[in-house]
Amino acid sequence: MPNAPDQRPNAGRVLCLTASVGSGHTRAAQAVQAWAEQLAREGSMAIDSIRVEDVLAHAHPLFRSIYRGGYLGMIQRMPTLLGWMYDKLDRPWHGREARFRVNHPCLSPLRELLAREQPDTVLCTHFLASEYLAQLRTRGEWNGRLVTVVTDIDVHGMWFCDPCDHFFVAAEESARMLELGGIDSSRITVTGIPIDPVFSRPLDRAACRAAHGLPQDRPVILFAWGGAGTGPVRDLFRDLLRMQTPAHIVAIAGRNESARMALEAIAAEHRGPLTFSVLGFTDRMHEFMAAADLLVGKPGGLSSSEARAMGLPLVIVAPVPGQEERNAAHLLEWGCAIRCNTPGTLAWRIDRLLADSTALAAMQSKARRTATPIAGAHIARALPAIRAREHAAASRRVGLRA
Repeated sequence: MPNAPDQRPNAGRVLCLTASVGSGHTRAAQAVQAWAEQLAREGSMAIDSIRVEDVLAHAHPLFRSIYRGGYLGMIQRMPTLLGWMYDKLDRPWHGREARFRVNHPCLSPLRELLAREQPDTVLCTHFLASEYLAQLRTRGEWNGRLVTVVTDIDVHGMWFCDPCDHFFVAAEESARMLELGGIDSSRITVTGIPIDPVFSRPLDRAACRAAHGLPQDRPVILFAWGGAGTGPVRDLFRDLLRMQTPAHIVAIAGRNESARMALEAIAAEHRGPLTFSVLGFTDRMHEFMAAADLLVGKPGGLSSSEARAMGLPLVIVAPVPGQEERNAAHLLEWGCAIRCNTPGTLAWRIDRLLADSTALAAMQSKARRTATPIAGAHIARALPAIRAREHAAASRRVGLRA
């Protein structure tokens, strides 16, 4: 007898577009991919294919260099200017035509990718791809299905794009921002920011500490500075070493080898109540977060979502003006973070918090309460329904017009 047809809802061919300006946008796309593949293995949905592509890898080299290098350079050398630009550009629907005229000749390799792959749905975790593809649809140069996943808590004006079939956002206030900008509520779902499935699985703190050789008898402070390791990381680490509470510091420098070596040298010179582990890149961040009592670092959309999923309060230091400043405001309002604004007081703030077990426990509880560890699963499960809503003709052939 012939095999029975697969009756599971099918997302078809999904292309996730990210942009390699910091690691968060890419991790969000990879999280949706991981959840979709897991749900397909479990049998709750089907997917023909899903892959993640960096839109900047499909741009002309000069555009890629300016776009990525300009952003990272401003973070390191001109953060105040970056914040001013962020606020200046936060005007939904403004500047789209000018940006399209710049982007269109530079993104011809991306158009070639779409024509070659013919995806049923393009899911974007960076506004560059979302806005550009929406503009192609407006001009009749592409007739694909577009989904946007906003990877910050706040919704900047650059995320507004239309036509876009659906938006997934971090919080109820994020949805309201889109609605105020003219996006119909039927096209908005509040899921949280998608993070890897490993952050949804309960982990035992003592077991995670034992697995990584961390002490069981003192607080563990995780000092993590993002994938690029830029900014005042050395000065902040020195400030952290002024702590009087006996604690163990796990410093994670990411892929920045020079930062890792510098932190090791600083730790080696320390004489005091602290012990240390200094690491480079790790794919076990969920275990270190489960083992820790506090995370000291920057309030990125992904990292703060991962921390809350593990019930880990944040100590916010040196947020990037713009999106990280706005993320910080939400985290402080939710009660799962404190912020250190004054150089030199970081150690004092942490000593004070660790001495108040009631306050620390309340922050841990609020981190868990505001966590959205299965956001990626909700997004993945929605993809077949979004696909099914389209007209049959559009679902048979998606891509660039001849």
